[in-house]
Formats: sequence, C-alpha cells, structure tokens
Amino acid sequence: MVQLQNPDRLTQTIKFGTIEDSEDINGVPTRDFSQIGKPTLCGRWSLTTNQAIQMAGLDQTQSFIVVVHHRENWSGITHAKFSNELYQVSNINQDPYRNPTAYDLITLTKVSDANG
Repeated sequence: MVQLQNPDRLTQTIKFGTIEDSEDINGVPTRDFSQIGKPTLCGRWSLTTNQAIQMAGLDQTQSFIVVVHHRENWSGITHAKFSNELYQVSNINQDPYRNPTAYDLITLTKVSDANG
C-alpha cells in the first residue's frame, strides 16, 4: 500500500488475468493467459537496500514490484502480462484506503514459459 500524490511514474501498461487450460488445434493441452478487466497503467516500484538484500536472500531475484491504482477486488487474478512477458502475481499489498491517491503494490515473479 502506498499513497502517491502524482501518478507520473505510471508509464507502462500491464494486463492482469489468470491461466486457463485449453487445447490447441491438434488437441495438445496448453495453458493460455486470460485477461480479467482492462489493461491498466503501472510503474516499477523501487525497494530499499534492506528489502533488496532480503529479496536476494529469499532467492526472489526474478521478482519485482509494480505500483498500480487501487483496485477493490483482486479475486481470480493470478498472473499478469507486462512488457510482453508472463508473470505470476506472487503478492498483493492492497491499500486499505479508498481515495484518489491510493495505490496497490503487486509483486510479480517471472514465469519460465507461457505453457508452464
């Protein structure tokens, strides 16, 4: 949770959704990204030095945090597409306040393969 007075840092687009099991035209099982809601703007969130060391110690160097405008309901959202890459939503730090300066911090972890 964070309060931003100026959303200028929200310069990149992110899509939130989930992974659904399906089949390709040959009947081979695949896992496809299914978007929930509209794309939204986000920005990378910088960690403090202590937080960066802790993330490295937890072997979460493939993870990073983005800040997005507060969303009341995150249910069903398990993945995100950011910069044409698939990420798992590993943590949502939701702002408890409902005001124009409320933003949520979302931790994204790189998914090794779109079908895995």
